[in-house]
Amino acid sequence: MEAGQRKKIKAVAVIGGDGTFHAVIQDLVYTDTAAALLPAGSGNDLARMFGLTKNPHTFVEGLLSKNPELIDVLKVNNSVGLTVSGIGLDAYIAGQEDRAFYKKMLHKLGAGSFSYKLSALSSTIRYKPFRSVVTIDQDQYISDRTWMIASGNTSLYGGGLVICPYAHPIDGVADITLVHTVSRSRLLFRLFPLLIKGDPLLHTGVTYKKGKSIMVQTSRPVPVMIDGEVIGMTPAAISIQEKAMHLIITT
Repeated sequence: MEAGQRKKIKAVAVIGGDGTFHAVIQDLVYTDTAAALLPAGSGNDLARMFGLTKNPHTFVEGLLSKNPELIDVLKVNNSVGLTVSGIGLDAYIAGQEDRAFYKKMLHKLGAGSFSYKLSALSSTIRYKPFRSVVTIDQDQYISDRTWMIASGNTSLYGGGLVICPYAHPIDGVADITLVHTVSRSRLLFRLFPLLIKGDPLLHTGVTYKKGKSIMVQTSRPVPVMIDGEVIGMTPAAISIQEKAMHLIITT
C-alpha cells in the first residue's frame, strides 16, 4: 500500500492494567493517535483516577462516540507515564510486589490492590533510607534520611493509595511528595494507614511541593518506577509534558 493510501490510526484500545497501558503509550505520546483503556489489571489506578468503565459494551460505545481529551504526561528519564513516579521505598515495593507469589492469586480473587499493601508492609520492615538531593525547578531540598520521593501527574498509585493528593493531570505541574526524617515505626503504623485511607500525610517529615522539572540524586542507587513499573535506578530527571497525549475517557 502506498504511503498516501494508508489510513491514519485514530485510537489504540488497550485491555490490561497500568503496566500494559504504560508500555503502549511510549509510542503514542506527542502523536495524534489517542489511547483508551479497558482496565483488567491488579492495581488499575488509571481507571480509578479517570473513572474508566470495566464494562466491555460501555467501553466500546465510549471508544466510538467520545472525543479524546488532551492530558499531561510525566517524563522520567527516557520513559513516560500518566500516573505517579516513585523513587526509593515505593519503587522497591513495586519491584517486590511484581515478583510476589501471591500477586496472581489475589488478582484472580478480585483483590489485586491488596497485593501492593502486603508487599508494602514486608518491604518497609527491611528497607534502609538514603540521603537525597531533590531539585524542584530552582529550589533544592536535601535530606539525610529519605524514604521515598513521589512525583504525581495523578494522585494514586499502588492500587488506590493517595500519595499525591493534590495532583491533577491537566494542570501543567507535577505534585511531589517527599517522605523523610520519619521513623520506621511511624511510617508503618501512622503514614501507611493514612495512605490506605486516602488522607493527606500532614505530618512532620512529609513535604508536599509542586514543580515542572525535578532532579533527584541519591547517596546510593535506588529504584525508580513510573506507572508501577520499575524502569531503572537513580539519578532521575522528571518533568511534566503539558497536553502531550490524547486519552479517550470511557466512563
